[in-house]
Amino acid sequence: MSDAPLRALGLGKTFGAGDRRLTALADVTLSLSPGVVTGLIGPDGAGKTTFMRLTAGLLVPDTGRIKVLGLDATSGALAVQSRIGYMPQRFGLYEDLSVQENLDLYADSKACRPPSERRATRS
Repeated sequence: MSDAPLRALGLGKTFGAGDRRLTALADVTLSLSPGVVTGLIGPDGAGKTTFMRLTAGLLVPDTGRIKVLGLDATSGALAVQSRIGYMPQRFGLYEDLSVQENLDLYADSKACRPPSERRATRS
């Protein structure tokens, strides 16, 4: 599907140094459909954060390719980052704020859309 908002093909990522290696993702291939809400679930250590960081162009895959909104997330990381939002789970969430308040706070800190535009696009 050419208009898929996110496509991964043979995506792989390992971490470690020397002889000690940890495979976070191995041969991940997927294509998301536009307009469909998709969840990424799994236990700790399953590779969810690694996948999201690859999607946001914050990590470089060891193997494979990933495209976001038609842009290569590796070679076009800055272009991808200017079009999507990625909010890390650590060092950014405040338990005393609602989900929307956390999102608004992060959006304000990143100079995203003005608050009036964000509210107009909520469903």
